[in-house]
Amino acid sequence: MFVLAVLTTGCGGSDDPAADRFDAGRAFADVEAQVALGPRPSGSRASVRETGLIQRELRAAGVEDVGVQRPYANVVGTIPGSEPEAVVVGAHHDTKDGIPGFVGANDGASGVAVVLEVARALAAAAPLDGPSIRLALFDAEEARGSRPFEADGTRGSRQYVKLAKAGGGQGAPPLERIEAMVLFDLVGDCDLQIPLESGSDPDLYALFAAAAEEDNGDAAPFTGTTTPIGDDHIPFAEAGVPAVDLIDLTFGGDAAPGTYWHTPADTLDKVCEESLDAVGEAAVAAIPRIGD
Repeated sequence: MFVLAVLTTGCGGSDDPAADRFDAGRAFADVEAQVALGPRPSGSRASVRETGLIQRELRAAGVEDVGVQRPYANVVGTIPGSEPEAVVVGAHHDTKDGIPGFVGANDGASGVAVVLEVARALAAAAPLDGPSIRLALFDAEEARGSRPFEADGTRGSRQYVKLAKAGGGQGAPPLERIEAMVLFDLVGDCDLQIPLESGSDPDLYALFAAAAEEDNGDAAPFTGTTTPIGDDHIPFAEAGVPAVDLIDLTFGGDAAPGTYWHTPADTLDKVCEESLDAVGEAAVAAIPRIGD
């Protein structure tokens, strides 16, 4: 990932029945479990352990058809809905290689943790009234070595879209059935700011801002705008799927990408439960509304 971002956070209460279905403490424990594996670059032994951890958690949540795509190890699963269409909900599980001590607490683990806890909440309500949720925890988002991100990043998500374009397979639905794609990345920063990324669908983003406002009386952290960011939503957007990248790329400062990004400073103490909760509560409310 690279480029820009802007914003703040809020708190409050709500009568929405979807509120408080996201367990931020459990999500934080998922971040801890991933960080304990150490650096997790694509193809590494730690990456294999990571994919095993994700599969176990998804199956325990009641997610159906959990599996791993190949050659890139995207972990996939389904929360069934009443309609044939699907919404892909994803995050990347790999960490950038070549950075000694880089455990990716925020860049990688926080997004995965939010997806896992959203999956627990939504699977408990399955079958959903609307599109199914296709979970996709992507491998190989990070470019290898010094290769440019534009040429070598998003290998896992491009594999997923390629399978979808071919009519579906390995847990990917046919492209024509994918109504939308939602991506979570770097969503654990204690000073959380998730602006509308200019390559993202504004209507999808507005669903999350509205859900946050219902919950908190304030759209934070979903306010502001930022310039394009290279991430796993891009292959979907290029294929004509409305997609939104929920990302805070001011990690460790006000200017993107922030001083902690792609450094050994991306550690567990830089991730806050309150931030995971702000994103997760909005997600549990907003995702089932996609396609309404």
